[in-house]
Amino acid sequence: MKILKFGGSSLATSDRIESVARIVAEARKEGPLAVVVSAFGGVTDALIAAADSASRHDEAYQQQWQALRQRHLAAAHDVMMEPGANGKLDGVASDNLTERLEGFLEDLRDLFHGVFLLRETSPQTLDSILSYGERMSSEVVAASLCKAGLAGRACDARRLIVTDGTFGNAQVDLETSYRQVCEEIQREEIQCEEIQSDEMLRGASRHDNEVAVITGFIAATPSGRTTTVGRGGSDYTAALVGAAVNAQVIELWTDVDGVMSADPRSVPGAFSQPRLSYAELMELSHFGAKVVYPPSVHPARSQGIPLVIKNTFNPTAAGTLVTETAPPGDQPIRGISAIHRVTLMRLEGDGMVGVPGIARRLFGALARGGVSIILISQSSSEHSICFAVSPDDAERARHAVEQELALERQAGIVDTLIVEEDQSVIAVVGEQMRQRPGLAGRLFGVLGEHAISVRAIAQGSSELNISMVIDKADKTAALCAIHDAFFAPNHRRVALAVAGVGHVGRAFLEQLRMAASGLAEREGLDIRVVALCNSRRMVIHDAGIDLIAWRQSLGRQSLQGRQRVDEEQGLALPLDAETFHSALREVVGAQRVMIDCTASDQMAASYEGLLTAGVSVIAANKLPFAGETALFEQLRCAARTGKSSLLYEASVGAGLPVLSTLQDMVRSGDRIVKIDGVLSGSVNSVLEALAVGQTFSQAVRDAHRKGFTEPHPWQDLSGGDVARKLCILSRLAGHALEMRDIHVEPVISGDWEAMSQDAFWNALPKVDEEFRQRSDEAAARGHRLRYVASLDEDGARVALASVPPEHPAHGLAGADNLVAFTTTRYRDSPLVLCGPGAGPEVTAAGVFADLLRAIDRRTA
Repeated sequence: MKILKFGGSSLATSDRIESVARIVAEARKEGPLAVVVSAFGGVTDALIAAADSASRHDEAYQQQWQALRQRHLAAAHDVMMEPGANGKLDGVASDNLTERLEGFLEDLRDLFHGVFLLRETSPQTLDSILSYGERMSSEVVAASLCKAGLAGRACDARRLIVTDGTFGNAQVDLETSYRQVCEEIQREEIQCEEIQSDEMLRGASRHDNEVAVITGFIAATPSGRTTTVGRGGSDYTAALVGAAVNAQVIELWTDVDGVMSADPRSVPGAFSQPRLSYAELMELSHFGAKVVYPPSVHPARSQGIPLVIKNTFNPTAAGTLVTETAPPGDQPIRGISAIHRVTLMRLEGDGMVGVPGIARRLFGALARGGVSIILISQSSSEHSICFAVSPDDAERARHAVEQELALERQAGIVDTLIVEEDQSVIAVVGEQMRQRPGLAGRLFGVLGEHAISVRAIAQGSSELNISMVIDKADKTAALCAIHDAFFAPNHRRVALAVAGVGHVGRAFLEQLRMAASGLAEREGLDIRVVALCNSRRMVIHDAGIDLIAWRQSLGRQSLQGRQRVDEEQGLALPLDAETFHSALREVVGAQRVMIDCTASDQMAASYEGLLTAGVSVIAANKLPFAGETALFEQLRCAARTGKSSLLYEASVGAGLPVLSTLQDMVRSGDRIVKIDGVLSGSVNSVLEALAVGQTFSQAVRDAHRKGFTEPHPWQDLSGGDVARKLCILSRLAGHALEMRDIHVEPVISGDWEAMSQDAFWNALPKVDEEFRQRSDEAAARGHRLRYVASLDEDGARVALASVPPEHPAHGLAGADNLVAFTTTRYRDSPLVLCGPGAGPEVTAAGVFADLLRAIDRRTA
């Protein structure tokens, strides 16, 4: 015999009830079975809400009852009217179903009215009220089975399951319950045989399709008072019935494909585990996995009956098979579960050390107060005992402990009980963990990498479960981090916010789009842009912005002004820096990276907060790194605090590995003696054009058209951009220079800064003759004009120079950059880096390389 249990989500609508009937009909072909049902989805909560309204003398309970009535009668109507495998229900059966439901509903209304008059809902009365959810559900499901060609019959579990009088969470009398279940089954078999005999005498077909539809969750005391066995108790009812009849299997049908490796609502990569042991299921269920009610495991385990967790909405899925032992999996852990909210309490005191009986008294007081302990952790010195309880029990727990240890508190033996609210418990479960040395270290290392602090730890000697208490705000991040580390070590998710979609930003997005599939295939990287902005608008999309259609997304303005995204691409909103950055900070389960391709002080101002929050920052923006030295150091400190990466290779030399090379030399103990460099590819391209006869003004226009210059070319020609790069180099070389310490000679002198861009272009030809002469003079001596940045013991300088053939920059071509490092190791022959130093493509390549470097650092 099989036992099939269907939960509320499987019975939430008429279509779902019909699906359940098809599943049962198919299973009945394989042999006898019994069905256990919960109330329709949401009905138990609706009954509690109506009882609460009535107890507050709120007449709203009448509307709530009416809604319950309409829902159940509508379900009955659908069952009666829609044809099934056996046609429609006949008139008598239809009338009987409606009549029974109306009777239940009238009784229920009387109960609500009584509560309304008394203004009180006792636990006993509440159990009576809640029982109607399952009682009505079983009638409708039984009728649906009849329509499907089976002989469905509602069976009230109050005739089967006997409990004590602990209303709300009654304890089952197993021996009596098992006997009554067996008697009921035998009685049904006798009745079935009598029916079959009659039919055979009449020449009728065998009546072998009887199916009992048993109410889950509810039971009764020996005197017949209605009780319930705890929320989720329908699983328990199914297990009890299965154990009583020694069933072949107990199938628990729910709304997921089995027991998941983690809660899929928190962990996108969660998957169904094909096999579990009873012990593993018990641990996962106790610590928050809602798929099975924890007490359900014991009856099945005691009889060696397999449990199978299946999905009503995907009945062909294999689900999860639970037996005494399960074959080893690919990973030492089977699953990760969490209790979302607990209260952590800590009793400590110098007088506790070596004093016997303190723990006994502590937990005895909690037991007498009716407080269930979720987790216990005690220091080896006996100086403190830590335990976690449900927030609902916290006040009772505090009162019980303070009352029990009042004298010890007055004597200073123990301190005041410490209470920490808004905590979560994460449990990592797997029977194979004991065979993997170092697993605990790896687990806590993963949390450390994500800056998640552990408040308390509990691990049994069996090593089946490692549980830890963390801040509730870190729960989802912890679940995702642990799941990715153990179940998807080669799959890494990265969430990006990209600020700035000018020349460099556009090039970066295109490079990312082209490389995404290869990175996913080769390195398991799932990189998604979740936020994107220009100087006026932003788009936020948690699932990732389409890198082909992002321009259209930025162009679609939200009419509501507050709507973040549509289902496809997202809608552009006015740029709000806080909202933009929050979209990245709120991402869980992925490495978070901010990409700044702007020259914006507003974006730079966000770096410190992002870094401290664990968000890496990749910047082509030079401003924050060439600002005040104190700010520069604050950013580096924030990156260390948040264990995040702060990388800005593209701020100097575009895609050339200038900064990383300099940092490697300094970290390895080399001392920088001198730095010489041509750090403006745009200016160098202009000077090279002069050498082949082009005018200065036309050369600047060409460089601007190619995207080599800043939006206003004066920013390049002023020397300020080169000075900022030299400032960054000097700081990384160990010199605390400020911008004011660098002597800067602009490429062109005069009051150009105040000009508008149009005025600038109109005035620029005035310097053409001056630069033709300077270029000709340099060429006559075999020299070349170069805009050189230098740092040595005499200071830092930026100036236009005529360099001889032996100078490293003499042969520099086009928009190339060059940096020459003279160090204690490279004293006689400087280390020279040379290559393209301007242009969107190479600058974007530098940004992209920093991104991959940040990802590698996090996973190293």
